[in-house]
Amino acid sequence: MTKPPVRFLSLGVILVLGLALTACGASPGPASSCSKTWKVGLVTDVGKLSDKSFNYDSYQGVVKAQQDSSLCVQGKAIESSTEDDYPKNIGLFVDQKYDVIVTVGFKLGDATIKAAKANPSIKFIMVDFADFTDTTPPSNLLGLLFKEDQPGYLAGVLAGSLTKTNTLGVVAGLQTVPPVVHYVEGFKNGAKSVNSGVKVLTIYQPESGAKDFNDPDWGKQQALTFFGQHADIVFGVGGNTGNGALVAAKEQGKMCIGVDVDQYLSYPEVDSCLITSAEKHLDVAVKAAIADVVHGSFQSGIKTFDIKNDGIGLAPYHDWDSKIPADVKAKVTQAQSGLKNGTITTGVTS
Repeated sequence: MTKPPVRFLSLGVILVLGLALTACGASPGPASSCSKTWKVGLVTDVGKLSDKSFNYDSYQGVVKAQQDSSLCVQGKAIESSTEDDYPKNIGLFVDQKYDVIVTVGFKLGDATIKAAKANPSIKFIMVDFADFTDTTPPSNLLGLLFKEDQPGYLAGVLAGSLTKTNTLGVVAGLQTVPPVVHYVEGFKNGAKSVNSGVKVLTIYQPESGAKDFNDPDWGKQQALTFFGQHADIVFGVGGNTGNGALVAAKEQGKMCIGVDVDQYLSYPEVDSCLITSAEKHLDVAVKAAIADVVHGSFQSGIKTFDIKNDGIGLAPYHDWDSKIPADVKAKVTQAQSGLKNGTITTGVTS
């Protein structure tokens, strides 16, 4: 956890067709030696690429595939503003005859399944959705799932060990989105595993359409309320909404925990309060799925990422490394080992 920090540049974008985006800094296109250019499109949920977490890191998987000259990938993204945009944005890539379409977020699941069934020649990759209970997964559709309760649990062990007030806060996205709930419940259980007297104040964002996962002002106000109730660490679990909680923590001199990616790198504006981030390695998973398509090894169904296959993790402590006691670090390390070898469970079953 002592890797030297490498800052990410802010994601630059160029508008294409009013919505499509390409990453600044990515290779301009496949090498001239490519016999085929694989066109890969990504559709975000309403949190947008600027969320510095979930959508951002999923798109980094496309960017990294594009930067890998061996894959011959040309990538673009379309940002969704409302849920009504999901089928339309997927349709834009279908109409442009893209080879692979990546959709980001639980709420895009139904639209993705419908599009996959209607377009069997296109490979579809869903991030955070694989509910095939009422349908047989098409042979061109892969769902990427993550055990969010595991990084949530590890972050909870850290926070439960560090709190001086025995009060923590969680500002979360929608309760109807299972990955959000997994993070939250894992965090609660991790904190209580090392501190039976800890109180975890929790609030989920109300359904608000375009502002789902994209309301930092609301998130900031909830964190301030929790600080007023003696919370000294806040976990932001909801894209830009959760980012508002991180801003509040920085301004109030409190500790904070990021989500999905190492937000010390993706969101340096709040780095001073970040003791860690609960990560799922979205970029790695998305790039690997794209590579499988290119290499002809794509398999439909579900692929799950957890601590055993390095699909999740806890970010380095960065500026807080020297401030976190050795015994606290040891508790986190013990929890990591226990989750990996199965001697510890998060207590989250669904």
